[in-house]
This record gives sequence, structure tokens and C-alpha cells, in this order.
Amino acid sequence: MLKRFTSLIIPNRGVKQLVNIKWVRPDYVPAYKPEKSGDLEGLPKNAEKFAGLDYNLSGELKDAPEAVKQIFSVAHLGRKEYKALVQKELIDRVRRHKYDENTAETRIARITGHIRCLQETMDLFPRNVKTKKVVQELIDKRKKLLKFLRQYDYKKFEWLLEKLNLEYKGHPESYHKLTRRESLRRLTEMHCDQIRNRKLDDYRNLLESQQGPYLQEKLNSLKFIRSEQIELQLPITVNEQDIKKVETQLEEWKAKEAFKQQARQKKKNLLID
Repeated sequence: MLKRFTSLIIPNRGVKQLVNIKWVRPDYVPAYKPEKSGDLEGLPKNAEKFAGLDYNLSGELKDAPEAVKQIFSVAHLGRKEYKALVQKELIDRVRRHKYDENTAETRIARITGHIRCLQETMDLFPRNVKTKKVVQELIDKRKKLLKFLRQYDYKKFEWLLEKLNLEYKGHPESYHKLTRRESLRRLTEMHCDQIRNRKLDDYRNLLESQQGPYLQEKLNSLKFIRSEQIELQLPITVNEQDIKKVETQLEEWKAKEAFKQQARQKKKNLLID
């Protein structure tokens, strides 16, 4: 009873009850997903229909029946042959010569092919803990090689990212845990900024709407002062340039108001339709 009476007299310090802000925890994205690993390209389409590496240059296979081609295709030979084909396609993009097998570029391309094959496996079997661990280790190893290449040869690093269609996402310098309190604080600041900007826009529109009558009154006052000074033969303090300047400002304001009126009418017609 005392607690209820105290809450009625002394309001709460927080503004949670006054501001209608709902915080929703972001969806969890595993580290092996392309959004986290930086792979902007998936596996090649219809690659399983291609022949294996050992039979790819065979002239007899080109003229063979479809049943024979299917036997020697990657889909029939197994997943290992499919991974080798993907790795060879990526290595051919970046290798310096036909004997290049151990430079940083070819190693990154080979790891990238392995990662993309394992990503497809994880999409099919997301509970495979062993594959998840392997793909995470490969992603970390590729990050290490990319960091090395970025440090010592930045032009080749950019060229490699473009060739392999990768996005470099290095390790963060410090770990920042996402909390509900901090997120609500940011959302509250954004909400307050929106309210402030809306009030400023309303006040700006109010001042702009009062600008026309003010300019008209100023123009009439300047003309009256000039005519009185000429009639009474007093020193003229208002010249024609001042009057023309105010007239120009008034015409510009009328043109802006006409344009705003047309925009409001078009918006109203669209809402009615």
C-alpha cells in the first residue's frame, strides 16, 4: 500500500513508460554464413554436370552418349571431385603461371573454394559440428593470409578481392557485446532526434508561411517612406534598389508557395485515387 502511494506521489525517473520504443534482439548469423565470411559469390551453377578433372580434356568423352557423360560427371564421381573442380576454377583466375601452386593468391583461392563447398554443406546439415569447426578454421586462415597480403602488397590485395569476389572483414580490434540497455539508449536518442527535427521543420514552415505577408508589409512601408520623403523634400534614405530587392524576394516567395501548393494537390489526388 505504501509502495503504491509513493509511486503516485513520486513519478518514476525513467522515460520507458513515456516513449513507445520496442527493442528486438537481432537475428543470430553464424560465422560460416557468407554475410559474415565475406563471400559475395556462391558456387558455380550446373557445375555438377561438368566432367571430372582427369576426364575434362578427353576427346572421346565429348562424342560419348549422355549416359557415359553422366558416369564421368562430377555429380557421379563424388563431392571430392566437385571441390577440386571449384578450387581449380578459382585458382585459374589468380595464378601467375601454370606452375603456380603455392603463392599467397593461389592459397587464398584454394581455401576460398573449400570454404564455399563447406558452406553449401552447412546449409544442408546445419548441425554438423565438425564441418562447422573446419569451415571456421579455414575462414580464419584466409583472413590471416589476406591481412598479410594487404599489409605488403595492397594493389594485389584489391585485385585479388575483385577476382575472387570477396569482401575483406578483418578481426575486430575489440569485442563489443550487444546489450539491451545500450540499444534502447540509442533508439531513444534517435526518437528524440526525430521529434526535434519534426518540430524544427514545423517551425521553419511556419516562418516561411509568414515571410510573404512580412515582405508585402515591408514593401508597402518602403514605398510610403520614399513617397513621404520626396513630398516633404527630405533626404531620401530609401532608393529604388531597396524596393526592387524586396519585390524580387516577394516574387520568389510567391513562386515557392505556388510550387508547394501544386505538390500538395498532387499528393492529395494520389491519396484519393
